[in-house]
Amino acid sequence: MQLSNQTIEILKNFAMINPSIAFKPGNVLQTVATNKTIMAKAELVDILPNPGAIYDLSRFLGVVSLFETPEYEFSESQVTIKEKSKSVNYTFADPTMIVTPPNNKSLAIENPDVDIDVSGEKISAVLKAAAILQLREVAISCDGAQVYLEGLDANQSDTYKEIIQDWTPESTFKFIFKTESFKMLPGDYNVKISKGGIAQFSSNRGEVAVTYWVAAEQNSTYNA
Repeated sequence: MQLSNQTIEILKNFAMINPSIAFKPGNVLQTVATNKTIMAKAELVDILPNPGAIYDLSRFLGVVSLFETPEYEFSESQVTIKEKSKSVNYTFADPTMIVTPPNNKSLAIENPDVDIDVSGEKISAVLKAAAILQLREVAISCDGAQVYLEGLDANQSDTYKEIIQDWTPESTFKFIFKTESFKMLPGDYNVKISKGGIAQFSSNRGEVAVTYWVAAEQNSTYNA
């Protein structure tokens, strides 16, 4: 079988969240940061035939880059990557060595307190500003009239702010996240947030659906 460019793109992105990954048969791939502050799930176009675990995902992707259009043969203990006269047998790791998302636990936010759409352009702008200004936090906030995406830092007064949309509900909030937690693939996202401090970022990328859950900082606020 072959792995699509979309699946390789997802693997590269997930390597930024957790350097290791374990997967099950099927088209769903999941990962979680070792500190449990961000979790991600992707529904792939490819169907993985066997379970497996890769301890160093960046190393695996480096091996993949040695080939142009490789074929993959999965077994219980390894995946063979081959193309024409060359091949690599890549041995799977012990899955117990890898931090994985909890089994049978859905974080889907069914009744969000905040439900907004945020363009990839505005997310990129805020992250760029945060990098230039060395801001360690990103906030989704509302003053009762408008919703903003902000770059900020508790240790300095410099801030950057983008208006996302007008806001009609009688509520104010400020959900604060570590800038380092914004490891989503570039693109537009629907964002659902619960007042308990979990944000769900969802995006459909053609045939691939990807969702991230990010924990807000304890100093976040919500006032109905």
